[in-house]
Amino acid sequence: MKKRSIIILSVIVVIGVLGGMWYHHMYGKTYYYGQVDGKIIRTEKAPAGYPNVYYYKVDGWNKDGKHQRMEVGSTGGHKFVKGHYIKVGWSNAKDVVDFARVSYNQIPKAAQEKIDAAK
Repeated sequence: MKKRSIIILSVIVVIGVLGGMWYHHMYGKTYYYGQVDGKIIRTEKAPAGYPNVYYYKVDGWNKDGKHQRMEVGSTGGHKFVKGHYIKVGWSNAKDVVDFARVSYNQIPKAAQEKIDAAK
């Protein structure tokens, strides 16, 4: 009976660890940094009384210099300003999770170099 309990407990632990790794891979955020070009690629019309959503293509790079092309939608009807720097939270399952405006000094060096090279 003891041996069977240990095996069952081991299987539960392994399933839990694998599930946690899968969850982190799919829903964990990676932050990418880019510069807004100001070109709206599409507009999502909202019902009366609600603000429209404006979508932009943003080329972003993470702290290791890995590239990701993203479609980021503005919130609250605000339009992005050309030339502003943006930090985008990206997950494999949900794509863009969140974003925020950042200053150039807040961008990791590897991403700064890639942004500068893309200008």
